[in-house]
Amino acid sequence: MHIIHLKQFLEISFNMLVSVIIPTYNRKDLLKDAINSVLNQSYNHFEVIIVDDLSNDGTKDFILGLKNKKIKYICNKKKLYAAQSRNVGINYSNGDLIAFLDDDDIWLASKLEKQVKLFDDKNVGFVYSGTTLFFENYNISYNTKPILKGRIYKDMLINNYIGATPSVVVRKVALLECLEKKQYFDNLFIAREEYDLWIRLSKKWKVDFVSEPLVKQYYRNNINRISSNVYSYVKANDLLDSKYAKDIEIRLTKKERTQRLSVQSFFLGSQAIKINNSKLARKYYLEAFKTNKNIKSFLIYFACFFGAKFVVKLRCYFK
Repeated sequence: MHIIHLKQFLEISFNMLVSVIIPTYNRKDLLKDAINSVLNQSYNHFEVIIVDDLSNDGTKDFILGLKNKKIKYICNKKKLYAAQSRNVGINYSNGDLIAFLDDDDIWLASKLEKQVKLFDDKNVGFVYSGTTLFFENYNISYNTKPILKGRIYKDMLINNYIGATPSVVVRKVALLECLEKKQYFDNLFIAREEYDLWIRLSKKWKVDFVSEPLVKQYYRNNINRISSNVYSYVKANDLLDSKYAKDIEIRLTKKERTQRLSVQSFFLGSQAIKINNSKLARKYYLEAFKTNKNIKSFLIYFACFFGAKFVVKLRCYFK
């Protein structure tokens, strides 16, 4: 009887179709590696949905030339950017689970297999993992380590403990429950839209994680990327403040609200470092320290005087 139950248990998770959403724009050469990292997954019950945001570098011909039945190609009719492109991909998906990958990042081959298993708990709405961050300009990398699982809505009001989209797999019914104005990712956000979605998901669902890094995420010094615009994150933080003001006031203590403000400033400092702007980073790290007197913020503020590369090296010790 035990063997039969184990077989049924395994069949539940390994019959789940995963829809992998990859938004892209003019990154054909990088996209190849991203797609291959999905096609090489040990868990092979998936579909890949490429949402092309009007590329003009031959992306369409490349995708169609692959002639792979697992891959769907969708081209936006107008410029939508990454968040809305993910919404388009979700609407075209057939999966029980939705996974996200950026066109310049890579998955390890065991990613889906290890994460899908955790959805046998019907109360788990989404699963994330550790990530290896590569700073290509400095030839430096370090791993992030997940720390929170279960019911973490209050924690998520303070900080984005989940991280970026490429590490996350979401139950589709959870996304449907969190739908706002026919949107999964809120298009009012020009940045941090994933954080907003994780907050909404965590309010209704449990979260779980795989502790090891299953994603390789690359930071390249490209001023054309929306993620390189620190001020877009400032606006996003303001929008988060407004959107969740009631729960922040009710659910968080005064100490936790202070911690949240410090975390926001620290985050902005980190975004400035990613575009090699040490002066701007100092401003935000100092704000973080003044708000919450955190020694980590002060040390990194001081490190900014020695340049962004030194800060990234120091951050390796504050994962």
